[in-house]
Amino acid sequence: MFFKRMSEMSAEDMVALWNKGFEGYYLNSSLDMSKFMARTVHEGLSLEHSLVLFENEEPIGFVMNGFRTIEGKKVAWNGGTGIVPDYRGKGFGKHLMLRNLQLYQEQGVDTAMLEALVQNEAAIKLYQKVGYEITEQLVCLQHTGELNVNLLESNFPERYTLRRGHPVEVNAVPFNRPMSAWQTQWPSMKGGESVIVAASEEVVGYALFKRVYAENGSLASFVLYQCEARPGREDETEILKAALREVYAPLTSSCTRLTMNIRHSNEGLNELLAGLGFTFFVDQVHMLHHI
Repeated sequence: MFFKRMSEMSAEDMVALWNKGFEGYYLNSSLDMSKFMARTVHEGLSLEHSLVLFENEEPIGFVMNGFRTIEGKKVAWNGGTGIVPDYRGKGFGKHLMLRNLQLYQEQGVDTAMLEALVQNEAAIKLYQKVGYEITEQLVCLQHTGELNVNLLESNFPERYTLRRGHPVEVNAVPFNRPMSAWQTQWPSMKGGESVIVAASEEVVGYALFKRVYAENGSLASFVLYQCEARPGREDETEILKAALREVYAPLTSSCTRLTMNIRHSNEGLNELLAGLGFTFFVDQVHMLHHI
């Protein structure tokens, strides 16, 4: 048993190993070459610092890693771990994760993070054994068709002003959540947008989202990644309504609307989305390891 960097493999072999490592997974995670490379770039993954586990010259497992500096600390993200089916349940996953944590130490990482499907109990137990702790439950929701405009009507239509901008602008919001799930952080919002909600010039809410377009240029979907109101505000619901009206406009569009890894503890937002008819499709846990 030995390790190599993923960058030492051919692109074809990387894609083949990815698909084999996720064979039989709860969700269909298979990728073709173009999607694999696009994901690597968009998620800020490092092939040079991603590991492949070999047994008798055969690649049998991998872990992909991304790195960022957040509030002066180096943070690592596990962007995908897979073991070839014939080698699962035999301890190879633990060897892989322990070597990966050693790599994090070598790179000066302060905090490691990952997400895991709730249904993948074996993986969650493995991550806990090597030191990860569950810090949050995450939900992904979906809605197809028109939204009920009446449910997002404001009781105080003149109270709030909204400003659209680049994702990086939420970094200046005092109550932003920089250690949210990796794909919901502003550096992952390539092609994304932000909405800043203000009341009397005080920032009271924000959202991060993307609009996705079809090849013919038509709007295909909206994806919401973060939507937060300033903690302690009595008008939290109204703030969230204002943000959602902007994110999902035009509300009469029949395209797909999604949320990606919204924290379960954001009860006000989840109640609003449920009332709008959003339904659950993925449930994950967010896990951290302080190196």
